Amino acid sequence: MRKKSYRSYIFLGLFLFSLFYLPGIFVQEVRNSAGAISKGFWRQGAYVRASFSPPSLPKKNKEEMKSLEVENLLLKKQNESLRRRLLSEERIESQIKKIQEIISIDEEKSLAFHKRRKIAAEKQLELELFSLSAEVIYRDPSEWSSTLWINVGEIENTKLRENVVSVGSPVLKGPFLIGMVEFVGKRKSRVRLLTDASLIPSVRVARGGEGNRELATLVKQVLHQVALREEPRETLLALKNLLERLEEESPERFLAKGELMGSSSPLWRGRSEILKGVGFNYDFADEEGPSLELRSGKPLDQLNDEKSISLIDVGDLLVTTGMDGIFPKDIPVAHVTKIAPLKEGSPSFEIEAELCVGNLNNLLDVTVLPPLIDQEEF
Repeated sequence: MRKKSYRSYIFLGLFLFSLFYLPGIFVQEVRNSAGAISKGFWRQGAYVRASFSPPSLPKKNKEEMKSLEVENLLLKKQNESLRRRLLSEERIESQIKKIQEIISIDEEKSLAFHKRRKIAAEKQLELELFSLSAEVIYRDPSEWSSTLWINVGEIENTKLRENVVSVGSPVLKGPFLIGMVEFVGKRKSRVRLLTDASLIPSVRVARGGEGNRELATLVKQVLHQVALREEPRETLLALKNLLERLEEESPERFLAKGELMGSSSPLWRGRSEILKGVGFNYDFADEEGPSLELRSGKPLDQLNDEKSISLIDVGDLLVTTGMDGIFPKDIPVAHVTKIAPLKEGSPSFEIEAELCVGNLNNLLDVTVLPPLIDQEEF
C-alpha cells in the first residue's frame, strides 16, 4: 500500500502562514493592483448588465432625467459646501469663546497655568483659521479601523498657497482628534486613524476645568434636543442640575502622562473601538507641576503630607500634550473607561479609553489642520 505524503500540505500551510508577515508596503501595492484589475472587470460587467436591462426611455425623457439628476447633484454639493462652511465658522467661534472663558477665569490662584492654556488655545485657533473641511470618499473594508481617504490633496494647497494638507496634518471631527494625514495625493489623501495600533499620540489627564467644559458642551447639546422633543420635566431638571455642577468653578489640574494606541488590525474590520493606554505616570516634572508619586499623587519631596490625589480616574479627559511634535497641545482625545489594577513594582498605570468623538464607523466629513512643524518653522 502506497504511503500517503503530507509534504505538499505542510508547504501550503507554511506558505499561507508566511503571508501574515509580508511587508505593509508590498501588501498595499498588491491591493492597489488588484483594485485596478477589478475595475476593468467591473466595467465589462456593467456592459453585460446593460444588455439585459429593460428598454430605455424616449430620448427626450432621458435627457430631461439626466438634466434633473445633474441639477440635484449640484444642489447637494452646494448644500454640503455651505454646511461645512457653517461648521468651520462654528469651530472658530467655539475656539474664540474658549479663549474668552480662559481670560475671564480668576487668574490670581494659578496665573501661569491659565497663561499656558491661553497660549495653547490661541495656537489652535491659528490652525483652525487655515483648516480645511473634507469629505470621506473611501474606506477599505480590510483597513476599516486603520485608514480612510478624503477628497483634499495637493490641489487645495496650491489654491490656498498654504501647506495645509500635508503628511503629519492633524485630523479632527468637531473639536476632537481622530487621526493624522499620512499620504497626500493630487486630489485625495489617506488618513491614519487613532484606532490603528501604529498611531500613538502622547496624552495626559486634564481634570477639572477642561474636562468639565467639554462635558458641559455635550450636555448643552443634549439639553437642547430633549427640550425640542418635549421629554418629561424630570429629565430636563436632571440635565440642568448636571450642567450647573459642571459650570461651577473647580480646580483644574493636568496629571498623569502616557500614550494611547488602537487595537485594530489590517486583517479585520472594526476589531475594537477601545484604545489602550500605557505608561501613565507623573515621574518627571514639567511646566504643569512637580513629579508625583504613583500611588498617592503626592510630590516626591512631600510624601509625609496627608493630602493625596489620584493621578488618573475613570471618567478623566485625556488631551494631547504636544510632546510628540505632531499634535498641538490640549486637543481632547478620549475619556478613561477602565484602569487596570496596579501591579507590584509597576512604574505606571495601564488603562482603556474611548474616543471623545464616539464611533468612527459612520464618519462622513472631517477637518484637516495644517501640520504643526510647518507652523512652528513659519
